[in-house]
Amino acid sequence: MAFLNWADYTVFVITLCFSLGIGLFYSLRGRKQKTTKQFILGDGNMWTFPVALSLMVSYESGIMMLGVPAEVYMYGMQWYMSIIGIFIAQLLTLYLIIPSQKKLNFTSMNQYFELRFNSHGIRVFATVIGLLARANYLGSVLFVPAVTLEMVADIPMWTSIVTLTVIVVIYTVLGGFTAVIWTDVFQAVLMFVAMFATLIKGTMEAGGLTNTWSIVNDKGRFNMLDFNPDPTLRQSFWSLFIGGMIYGLRLQFNQATFQRVKATPTVSTAKRMYLIAAFLSMFIAALAVMEGAIMFAYFQTKGCDPLEANQVRNENQLIAMLVRDIFKNTPCLPGLFLAALFSASLSTMSSVLSAMSAMFWEDIVKPHTKPMSDQRAIRIAQFSVLLFGVLAVVIAFGISGIDGPVSQILDTTGSCLEGAIAGLFILGWFNPKANVKGAIVGAVVCVLVVGWISFGKLISAGARLNPKLEPASTENCAMFNTSGIINSTTYQYISAGTMLNDSKIVVEVTPTPVHYGPQGLDILYSLSYKWLAPLGICLVLVIGSFVSRLQAQKPVDSALVVPLYDYLMRCCIFNSCRKSQRGNTYTGSEKVITEDEAETMVEMVPDTEVINRR
Repeated sequence: MAFLNWADYTVFVITLCFSLGIGLFYSLRGRKQKTTKQFILGDGNMWTFPVALSLMVSYESGIMMLGVPAEVYMYGMQWYMSIIGIFIAQLLTLYLIIPSQKKLNFTSMNQYFELRFNSHGIRVFATVIGLLARANYLGSVLFVPAVTLEMVADIPMWTSIVTLTVIVVIYTVLGGFTAVIWTDVFQAVLMFVAMFATLIKGTMEAGGLTNTWSIVNDKGRFNMLDFNPDPTLRQSFWSLFIGGMIYGLRLQFNQATFQRVKATPTVSTAKRMYLIAAFLSMFIAALAVMEGAIMFAYFQTKGCDPLEANQVRNENQLIAMLVRDIFKNTPCLPGLFLAALFSASLSTMSSVLSAMSAMFWEDIVKPHTKPMSDQRAIRIAQFSVLLFGVLAVVIAFGISGIDGPVSQILDTTGSCLEGAIAGLFILGWFNPKANVKGAIVGAVVCVLVVGWISFGKLISAGARLNPKLEPASTENCAMFNTSGIINSTTYQYISAGTMLNDSKIVVEVTPTPVHYGPQGLDILYSLSYKWLAPLGICLVLVIGSFVSRLQAQKPVDSALVVPLYDYLMRCCIFNSCRKSQRGNTYTGSEKVITEDEAETMVEMVPDTEVINRR
């Protein structure tokens, strides 16, 4: 199946070498400024647009470049409703959370828990869950380019996984956070170029815009508004939009996001950076959705669905199949696409590894060790990058045995952890009455319940199977033999129960069993993967709030909660209503931070060193 030539490999290798070169450059340039804070956060005075690009590619990885087109190819364009939900949530957090986050005087986002709940134990608890969630994400990101390279270049998956990990670990260790930012910028440019090239050439090969749109619409791929409330449907407007809003909200509490907020000099630049990143994410996700639609139109026009003809091992290789076909006579472009795919994965992996390194040093090592030199501290942070890189390799091999688009695999395997972390942050920021016992109990229940459902979805044979949309035509496919392997002599495909002779095809018809739907626990296991994270967050909020009510309330620093009630009352026409109720916003707080104060106040939270000396 390999189709790359020397020019493609040249483009690919140059791209990887350039990424390594950026890490080496910033390693040499920053040799005089080696402190752990600079290694993790940069100098805190970085330009807005590069940081916004870095934040965008931190979320839009190879999962987006491969998984989203495969999702649209099989299930339609409705997936984009989740992106709209994410964007709306990002606009809300831009106003509600970023000003407060920018003023926090610490490096790891999990330090918030120790200040908010006055407990070091919950900080360690949240760090462990967060590291496991990030490791699961890393494994998914690592799996994506490996499965593609296996198809286009006949390179074994394990070789690609190990090679990619080595490269990203080297430049993350060498250059730190600054190298991660500027490498992300270079890789973002590659992603846009490759996606535009694929869209333009794919549309031409599919017969132009008119024919492409006609096929997409006629074959049911433009299914944006499905309002069926059934929670066992794989996707609907409700699961996608609400799930997207939940995902967009929890992105704000991600360590990678926090690092980029802290990398900008002021609150206003942090807001501007985040807004640019939100628009860029929305735009590049739209390109990925269009790639999936054009890919379906192309294979329909060609008359051969690669999935139906067993020409690809799984659906995540579809986009590579498209690139192979449309660029087979165009040198360098297949290599450019492969380089962009690897760049998307490299940028995300470097961001996640940098975030995990920050969490490991600030939350696990530093509070439990004696003061040490910056040089030794950096060595520990660098070693943690290597450690988590190895863990990602192990998880990537485990994920390779799960069927489905990689975007679905990630949501299924990681929702119990992601939901718990997001729920903890939301509980702390928006519920001033929440305490440490309620937070821990809610998070543990989330991990156990959502983890149980996710595991059941993976192993249960009786869970609801949502059918794919009508596949593309197969009338022009090369025929195969019964094993699905191409017969080099006859090029004929004979399915089980089908006999082929010179004059006619005889097909044996077997009765299709009648299914009455899932029964018992399989009904629970049939819950849409898009509802898993929202369910987990709701469990944390409801159970955490209830358990917290059973204990006496303690004062909460107003700098550690979002004055949500105050923001809502700004919309109230009657100012007297606002004045009469405002005093009930916090338990034990004496001051509410206004918007003007948020822009001008000095950092109100004690320095990290104070916490570590407790």
